[in-house]
Amino acid sequence: MVTTPGQVGVGFSLSRVDLPERYRLASDYSMAAQRSTTRWSALQLALLGAGALVGGVDVQLDNGVHLGALAAAVSLTLAMFPAVWLALRNPQRAWYRGRAAAESLKTLAWKYAVRAAPFTDDTDADDRFAADVRALRSDLAEVMLDDDGTAITEPMRRLRAADLPVRRRAYLTDRIDAECDWYQGKAAFYARAARWWIVAAIGATLLGLGAGFLKAFGFVSYDGLGAASAIAAAATAWMQLKQYRPLAAAYALTCRELGAVRQQLTEVTGEQMWALAAASAEEAISREHTMWIARRESV
Repeated sequence: MVTTPGQVGVGFSLSRVDLPERYRLASDYSMAAQRSTTRWSALQLALLGAGALVGGVDVQLDNGVHLGALAAAVSLTLAMFPAVWLALRNPQRAWYRGRAAAESLKTLAWKYAVRAAPFTDDTDADDRFAADVRALRSDLAEVMLDDDGTAITEPMRRLRAADLPVRRRAYLTDRIDAECDWYQGKAAFYARAARWWIVAAIGATLLGLGAGFLKAFGFVSYDGLGAASAIAAAATAWMQLKQYRPLAAAYALTCRELGAVRQQLTEVTGEQMWALAAASAEEAISREHTMWIARRESV
């Protein structure tokens, strides 16, 4: 039976609410920016696609106005608004930097709570943690908002004070297993989404090909080639924005790597070896986050 994250034992677990308030603020900040990026990008692509669809309508009004061209012009004009908003507000940057701050804080919190290197010595662990948080604030000032609570929570201190077997069990369940479950679920979802959008892009291309031939030989008056091409391009742009295929592969690889790390963590003995192994595990998780940001910023 797999223990549910956050239920390792009373006082000896770390769920989302047990992490520093700054982590939750940064995470919420990132998710809000992600929603804005997705919604405004989807609106822009939808309006561009709509413009292409109606632009092929060959209907002329009594006053000589081409209805399809007019509707297409209106759609393209409206599409400029989300494009300008995305360019000026740049929610993608807030999304990426918010996640960078949240994941960095989460890593620091877990390192402190399970006595991973370099938070092994009680004499300077609190000061080192505070210094690392200040460094994050310096790099990510617009994300690292102030909060009224202390950075080190009571559940973090309780777990830190526990024996190694308790810390190990909490870390494996609430950190390694929880991360791996998340990566597995996301990898499967992104793989399915990539397949669907690839099918949509190919389907639109084939429809455009057929529409082009029908228009060329005079079977239809509607110019569907441009519309189908725009839809195929929009599907490709959406896949590029969401990074379905690269993320599916990267998340599956990270989960396999975490499986190997988990095995190592179950075998280490002694505080010194544990501190190094737990720090190595956090480096593996942080490496994926760094690669995620690099992939996103290169889009």
